[in-house]
Amino acid sequence: MSVSIDDLVEEALNHRAVKHPYLEAIGNRAFDRMDWVIRDFAENYYGYSINFPRYLTAVISRLETPAHRTSLLQNLTEESGFYDEAELAELAAIGIEREWIEGVPHPQLFKRFREAAGVTTPYEAASDAIELVCWRESFITTLTHGSPAEALGALGLGTENIVSTIYIPFVQALTDSTIQPRDWVFFPLHTAVDDHHQEALEEISLSFAAQPAGKGELRKGMIKALSLRSSYWDWLYERACSHAMHSEAA
Repeated sequence: MSVSIDDLVEEALNHRAVKHPYLEAIGNRAFDRMDWVIRDFAENYYGYSINFPRYLTAVISRLETPAHRTSLLQNLTEESGFYDEAELAELAAIGIEREWIEGVPHPQLFKRFREAAGVTTPYEAASDAIELVCWRESFITTLTHGSPAEALGALGLGTENIVSTIYIPFVQALTDSTIQPRDWVFFPLHTAVDDHHQEALEEISLSFAAQPAGKGELRKGMIKALSLRSSYWDWLYERACSHAMHSEAA
């Protein structure tokens, strides 16, 4: 009997973290001050994004099978800004120029977006909002102290599996903004490249799902990651709505 994780993939894509009103409002450009909302997101999400190589490295260190580690090391290579010619051609076909991304680590791409969105203060982790600190620390704890299957479920099914979907609203909003495409390339890049990352993680997840209790551990990590992200969207959504009300009052 073959093992499937299609139900987990579907569950993740229907989670509130993916279908959140904050994302819906951004995609529909429903906030009165979209420039403020985008800048607020750019400023407050960076403290999560900058640590993604750390998250990926943590999961790689939990895997015992050499082929699994090698597969995720390829993902880490792309996170560092290195792509093969086939990938670059694929990205060029959707308007992503190689000079925008080649040799540029993904955290640097987000930093470029952050600055273009109008965030002028240098980043300091000590200044991160407590909501971000709780998300980041709880996520890292799951990756480092949960079972290997739980860590894989958190990063794979609960994160990489949804990235190409949750970044679409930002592409929709930024397309009509004054920010140049080169400066927000982080988002269309991840809606394309992360499909490859997702496939690699799903393949590894299948081997864990075939083990006793493995699928349950994958789901546990997935739900933890999705719940943490959903709570963070709640916070950003409350900030965006509150700012809109204050702007109207002014």
